[in-house]
Amino acid sequence: MRDNGGVSAVHADEARRLLLEHADRTRTGVLEDPAVLAAVVGVERIAVAGGSSEPDAIRAALEGRGDADPALDDVVAEATEQVALGLERRAAGEAVDAGVVNADAGRHEIASDAAALRAGVRASQRSYDATPYYRLRYGGRGARFASTDTAWLISLAPQGEDHAVEHVRWLGRVLATRGMPTWLLETHLHELAAELRASLSEDAAGALPAAAEALATTRARHVDDDLLSRADAWADRALGADLPFDGTGRLIAAACADALAGVTRDDSAFFGWLVYPERTRPDAAEALRGVRARIHADAH
Repeated sequence: MRDNGGVSAVHADEARRLLLEHADRTRTGVLEDPAVLAAVVGVERIAVAGGSSEPDAIRAALEGRGDADPALDDVVAEATEQVALGLERRAAGEAVDAGVVNADAGRHEIASDAAALRAGVRASQRSYDATPYYRLRYGGRGARFASTDTAWLISLAPQGEDHAVEHVRWLGRVLATRGMPTWLLETHLHELAAELRASLSEDAAGALPAAAEALATTRARHVDDDLLSRADAWADRALGADLPFDGTGRLIAAACADALAGVTRDDSAFFGWLVYPERTRPDAAEALRGVRARIHADAH
């Protein structure tokens, strides 16, 4: 018998028990059990989404008690399904990989330290919440991939700087072709490094700050921080109430930087979506093109 998520009802019940077992968020060390790792990540997602790390609040959400926030129902359902899949992975003798955190993410390597994974969930959610564009374009699926990408980035932290920079540049190219300018990855790396340092140790960020700096250096050759700020102001003035989302001008400039640096062939993956006729009125699209032209005129 399968439940609505496609996992067995038996595994769904066991998944909920495992999530409740880890609601106190005290598990530490390397996690080699796919189900336990999924439970640790799932509990942290519930804590972050609910705005409380108190075990009783997390248990209330998991148990669907009357004092729980109904808005957490989807997060709890996703966590339960992911842990249930982790139980199936455990039964098959499979190792931990990205699919344990996000079933759609494939089988690539991720970090497996419990404290680091919790830090990654917190950092990725803050980055996601700070950028309205993410939710507008990618929705909840984007949040899930943010967690998986972050878990992979954490695995790069103890590597040498050259290795980390090479792999971060690769991820930046992949994301940029999907409409996420590399400036977003740059800022997330700073957020992640800060969270790892605050939660684990000063050395926990490892090579990640160097990777962020490498992205920043490439971007700033064409679009520096001052131009990012000016682009935001230009977009605010040009669009007014029609501004698609906060930070629109900054992201137009960041996408231009990627195209000028050769990270992408052009800025269409982002800008084409922004001015798509069924999404944006012709006059607003024309104003956005004007902002883009001003950025290009001032870019290096």
